[in-house]
Amino acid sequence: MAITKLIADSITSGAIANTPAFYAYLDDDVTVTDGSNTKVPFNQKEFDTDSAFDNTTNYRFTVPTGKGGKYFIHYNAMGSTDPSRLILMATKLYKNGSVVAQNYIDPRNAGFGLQFSVGNQLHLDLSAGDYLEVYVNVDAEGSGSYTTKIEATNIYTTSFGGHKIIE
Repeated sequence: MAITKLIADSITSGAIANTPAFYAYLDDDVTVTDGSNTKVPFNQKEFDTDSAFDNTTNYRFTVPTGKGGKYFIHYNAMGSTDPSRLILMATKLYKNGSVVAQNYIDPRNAGFGLQFSVGNQLHLDLSAGDYLEVYVNVDAEGSGSYTTKIEATNIYTTSFGGHKIIE
């Protein structure tokens, strides 16, 4: 009983909490330049416990003062072309301006696609003032006149979130 009360008291007092925590998403499709890295403008927040995600200017998460530690971070983006000539979709996570993780789908030998969804989940050591941003590259075949865009079907289609795990 004593350990249960200790845990309950710790949660109530805030001693055990996975904060800061945030979840941001894109709420409308965005047309992007074919084949170039583009920062995803996550313009909506489902939650942001410490007001650490800027969804109006630079679309980044910045670790608040005194909140460094290990974080679980996840992100996803869906890209598409019109007509269906998608040959590459990549997502990249930047930490303080440098790529720390990237994933992609590249089906060029198997044909073309209409939509690809690419994401990642990872643990990062972050210090106060570190910032994270997500970029995408949506690439259509050749130099045709294709519309390339980042999709925003729902709050989970193109999203970015995370929370502190431990000090």
